[in-house]
Amino acid sequence: MPQVQRRSVEGDRPGGAKKSTLATIQAMERAREERRQQMEARKDRKEREKLSNAEKGVVGDVDFVRMISAWREANKDQSKPHATFSTNEAEKNAGGAICICVRKRPISRREVSNKDHDAVSCVHPSVVVHDCRLRVDGISKYLNNQQFAFDHAFSENEDTAEIYRCVGGPLVEFVTRDDGRACIFAYGQTGSGKTYTMEGVQARAAVQVFQELDKERSVGVSFFEIYGGRCQDLLRERARLQVREDGRGDVHVVGLAETPVEDAESLLAAISRGNELRTKQKTEVNDASSRSHAVCRISIRDKDGKSRGSLSLVDLAGSERGQDTRSHNRQLRTESAEINKSLLALKECIRGLATNDAHVPFRASKLTMVLRDSFVRPRSRVAMIACVGPSVSCTDHTINTLRYADRVKEKPATQLLNAAAALRERNEEPKDVPARPPPPQRKPAQRPPSRKQPPKKAEAKDVPKRSEAKRGAKEAPRQPKPRAPPVAPPKDRPTRQDDLALLHSTLERGQDVAALHKTVDSLFEAEEALLNAHMTVIQENAELLTEEGRMLQQVQGGDVVDYDIDTYVARLGAILNRKAEQIAALQGQLAGFAAKLREEEDQSRLVRRMPMW
Repeated sequence: MPQVQRRSVEGDRPGGAKKSTLATIQAMERAREERRQQMEARKDRKEREKLSNAEKGVVGDVDFVRMISAWREANKDQSKPHATFSTNEAEKNAGGAICICVRKRPISRREVSNKDHDAVSCVHPSVVVHDCRLRVDGISKYLNNQQFAFDHAFSENEDTAEIYRCVGGPLVEFVTRDDGRACIFAYGQTGSGKTYTMEGVQARAAVQVFQELDKERSVGVSFFEIYGGRCQDLLRERARLQVREDGRGDVHVVGLAETPVEDAESLLAAISRGNELRTKQKTEVNDASSRSHAVCRISIRDKDGKSRGSLSLVDLAGSERGQDTRSHNRQLRTESAEINKSLLALKECIRGLATNDAHVPFRASKLTMVLRDSFVRPRSRVAMIACVGPSVSCTDHTINTLRYADRVKEKPATQLLNAAAALRERNEEPKDVPARPPPPQRKPAQRPPSRKQPPKKAEAKDVPKRSEAKRGAKEAPRQPKPRAPPVAPPKDRPTRQDDLALLHSTLERGQDVAALHKTVDSLFEAEEALLNAHMTVIQENAELLTEEGRMLQQVQGGDVVDYDIDTYVARLGAILNRKAEQIAALQGQLAGFAAKLREEEDQSRLVRRMPMW
């Protein structure tokens, strides 16, 4: 009762605070009409902006394009001039052994047809990825700008000549004048322009090498690829090569031929021939995607054939991920898994070498075994050109590529190692390089004492050789030439399986990825063994077939009168038994290979997306 009385008293208050219902409705209608007019004005402005962008060849969301254009207009004066890659030994300890560059390619016609707009800005030395996002309400738009800084950031308006002037040219001078070792490799997503950039670098390097070279030195070129776990010589019709590690830890490409060249034209012809033979396949991203890691090595030698420098130009395969290979067949799927494993191993090797780890897992893939010397040898320089695409649809790939390059630059690999090597040459202890722990000492295995002790042999000087007794005292015995003792690998050296285990320990869901990589490795090995066994069976069957023809000729020849049918029956039975053994063995090997194919298919279902290397 008191509450009702209070409301009636407030309602009777003269000039109450509340407006009348009619005035409130009219105000709401006016506000609604203003919002409608503002919305129509925004639509008209947006439509005019869309038409203007279409005339300029710019497609995509108008709001995001406007925000990106505003950012570029506000930061257009922040770009700095490019400086060439300094190979001075004095600047090496300041991080000058590694140069990291980023190149942004122009937007393609396919991306324009798919309504993709440019979402990457290069303001040297920074690269900014404009990640276009929506807020929680699903309507408001904003840019999540992610910025990275590198030694060089080349926009789509800068050609390959500018990149070579800043990076490639100084490295060629370093190789020809200072007898150094240099490596340039292109890295990035499939379709980002790696091969286009590397071919431009190769063409310019071939000309400059002979311009800088003196007459007392010669040039040789070798070109090979790593495809599907196999190493192939591209200058010898894809002849099979073997990557081996000797007892000293040096890596050799066994069987690789080095072609001598006399001038720039012959060098360019050899490089062009190798690029044409490189393995390429069609993917969902690119019609002619490079499916292999190609290594072009230009070697400088003196009159005695001794190496005086080398330049390695490495064009890495496209960095495939799960959505890029979801509709591929088994062959391309296994190749993509191998590519991801090798790139992941490359990342871990760079990290390990940069931090001076006690162990670098370079044995995890053949790619890292081949590139190992470029990071650990004295007087070496490394340059990486990370190629990125501009479209908003590949923003995730671009960010992953830039994060990879950023981590490499934070940990220069050769800086501490070369400094330590220089100090060791002067018999000094490096101060800035952390000492690696000594390998664990293994005690030699002691054999159990045998019950029967063999009699002691007499010394060589007391027992005359038989050859001396026959020849007599007139002829002196021939002394064997002294041989260097073989260098045996240390027993505590990690194996390939150890490096793979270390590699997978850094991944999320590493067990599934490790199982897939192990399955793919065993699949490649089983495939090669099956093909070799099949070829052996074919060759032996051809020999047996030839023998069967001779046997028939001896039995039913036109001029045959007397023959031994028992010998024919016995030999034919032996031949048939041999064929049956071959077929049974080949069928067993084929059944094992089919089981590995099913295992790979099951493992690929568990790993829906390859690791973010």
